[in-house]
Amino acid sequence: MKNFKKIQNSIKPVLCSLCLILTGCGAASLAQESTFESAYENVEEEEPVNIYTSSASVVIEAVSEDSQAIALYLPERNESRILSYDGRTVISDKYGSAMSIVQLSPGDIAEITYNSELEKLGSITLSGDAWSYEGITKYNLDAGNDSAIIGDESYGMGSGVLVFSEGRPIDTQQIIHQDVLSFKGKGSSVMSITVEKGHGYLELENSEAVLGGWIEIGQTVISQIAEDMLITVPEGEYTVRLTAEKVDETREITIERNKVTKLDLSDIEIPEPDDGVVIFEITPQSANVYVDDESVKTTYPLRLPLGLHKVTAEASGYDSLSEYINVGEESITVKMDLEKSETVSGNSISSSTETTNRGSITIEAPADVSVYQDNLYIGIAPVTYDKTSGNHTITLRKEGYVTRSHDIVLTDDGRDVTYAFPDLEPENGTVSGNSVSGNTTDKNQKQNGNNNNNSNNNNSNNGGNTVSGNSVSGNSLENEEENYTNGEDSGSSQEDSDTDSSN
Repeated sequence: MKNFKKIQNSIKPVLCSLCLILTGCGAASLAQESTFESAYENVEEEEPVNIYTSSASVVIEAVSEDSQAIALYLPERNESRILSYDGRTVISDKYGSAMSIVQLSPGDIAEITYNSELEKLGSITLSGDAWSYEGITKYNLDAGNDSAIIGDESYGMGSGVLVFSEGRPIDTQQIIHQDVLSFKGKGSSVMSITVEKGHGYLELENSEAVLGGWIEIGQTVISQIAEDMLITVPEGEYTVRLTAEKVDETREITIERNKVTKLDLSDIEIPEPDDGVVIFEITPQSANVYVDDESVKTTYPLRLPLGLHKVTAEASGYDSLSEYINVGEESITVKMDLEKSETVSGNSISSSTETTNRGSITIEAPADVSVYQDNLYIGIAPVTYDKTSGNHTITLRKEGYVTRSHDIVLTDDGRDVTYAFPDLEPENGTVSGNSVSGNTTDKNQKQNGNNNNNSNNNNSNNGGNTVSGNSVSGNSLENEEENYTNGEDSGSSQEDSDTDSSN
């Protein structure tokens, strides 16, 4: 018992010391914990940094899902940019509802935020201030005066307006009066035009049985039939009616945008003729032509009874010319070149000039293409012919290239006018012209030559007007996807990175 007390007495100091040590550690721990809690409470949570500090109003040019990039035109800066997007990019309609990237279309007007240095898109929202008109057939585009008439309303149309057909940019000149358009803009300004329904072409093959007759294409086209015609027709499906002497045939055709549809008429039996076809090639084209002393129009082939006929051609300032032709079962071509008349005054001889000279039109470029005016074959460019006042459609065609048409307006002012249209694009899909390169594109270059419809009215050069038709017809995001993804921003500029936020 005594031993136990001795042991107990010896252990008590040790236990007291141990308690003191443990008590001290606990206090220290509590103090430390209190310090940590106090420090934690005093630290504020950091707000995430907004890297999309630039903003702008834009028109969508192209969207590429493959490279996750979108090409945008900034009207206020007159430049194009290619920005990347990802799953964090906010895409919404004008009401703030979420959209997918595939719902965006070329020509849409939107508001964006983006990072200029990273070329990255933060958000894109369809503009609530933009208006849209669809299915428009009544319009008048006057690029020379930067104006557009839609219905009965007039709008401004600056040099930066974007025009699209089948999702790719085209020049304003490629729109003709038969196309159906949609317009988008803000306030009184048109910012983009989209061709909803374009045009194609109909070529008649082996048309001997119906030369001089008539062709009706639905309710759209009614025209007399001539050799080597190329008829401009709105895209769609049609019933074609062909009528001529003892011929009344119908065909079903489909016209595709910018493509030539060939209609073979070799199965039409040529009836026993009571008459024959005469084709006239008269120089000058302004000459008056008479057959058996009756005035005739020579723009289209003429059907005459079989046998002999007297043809007379007269033009002011030229010697008249007459000759007899024998009309047979096969078509014949009558060529008559009038010579300028000469008047003798004293000992000198001077040539008189035509007092009613209407001037000439020259299709200068592109070279080596077949030229048609209002569906009729004119010749191979460069080609010059007599000018006729009014609205006309010029069609350019070359094997292996996409056929194009352009509307022009000619005035009866006696002046010569020359047109140089953009080069035709290859049918294999290779696009000529400038593409969206790097991060910037000069829109002034895209619109070069949009004013040719009115330049012959505004040009005061008495020596003849020259109308430039240059344009960029093939801007393509796909052409630059590889450069973009590899970081090769050809021709890009970063000088504006600090000023974008002011837009």
